[in-house]
Amino acid sequence: MPRYRITDEYELPGDDDDDDWSYEGKIYRRPRRSPTGPLVAMVALIAIGAGIAGLFTVSERQERDSFCLSCHTAQHRAYVDRAQASIAGALAPDLSSYHYQQVHGQGGELRCIDCHRGDGGVRHRVDTLILSAELATLWLAGQDDQRLEKTAITTTVINGVTRTVPQTTFGLRAPHLSNAGCIACHREQLLVAGMDNHMHNMLPDVYEAWKAGAPLIAPRDAPDAQAIIALGLARYETTLQCSNCHQAHRSLDTALFLDLQGVVKPACEKCHRETGRGPAEVTISEE
Repeated sequence: MPRYRITDEYELPGDDDDDDWSYEGKIYRRPRRSPTGPLVAMVALIAIGAGIAGLFTVSERQERDSFCLSCHTAQHRAYVDRAQASIAGALAPDLSSYHYQQVHGQGGELRCIDCHRGDGGVRHRVDTLILSAELATLWLAGQDDQRLEKTAITTTVINGVTRTVPQTTFGLRAPHLSNAGCIACHREQLLVAGMDNHMHNMLPDVYEAWKAGAPLIAPRDAPDAQAIIALGLARYETTLQCSNCHQAHRSLDTALFLDLQGVVKPACEKCHRETGRGPAEVTISEE
């Protein structure tokens, strides 16, 4: 029996919804809708849900040093071994191990992620996950940096063999994350006012912490503590971060694990150039 399409020039309320109805004999049939659209939407929702669940899982497991060691390379295992040895009573060879030793000695707990996830906020957690993905990609491609000492050095130990390596920079891949971690724990030392502590209290992030409500602290020997605090802090535009002077995973047999001539001196001069204040050349006495 032939099919007919019935049309007319008259419309009743609701006729717009019936335009796709067809007449087959004595039965009106609505065209069948393809299930592809809902299926694609469902698959997309499942994928998004799985992705979010995966991010939460990775984020939670990053709280454990054992998880970090499960996929990180030999140099990272060396860092944790140094820390564990320091906790057990050995002399701390680097600043990171010293932190482990001190915090655990006071009954606290310190983990790798505490210094590598920034301030713990959402934005920094996302940055941490992105950085983790980048490093994982480099590792899978065999392009990860396996050197133990990633600072201004010319030799390092790789798998027990001492090798000559090109000199590297003082910067980190994501310095803002470790910088925020430093400030979170050392805020009191950074906010001591006065020129004697200017290498700390003039950093941009310290200024932001003060503007956000963190109180300034007067030096112990200040003749007029209120006057110093009332001066407040000025914002200086410099790219310097905590890691420019404090190198967490570099072995140093020096006070406070600071390389005064090779690291701190160039950092001071860089800050002076960028801010246009202070001498172009700095002399640091080690007496």
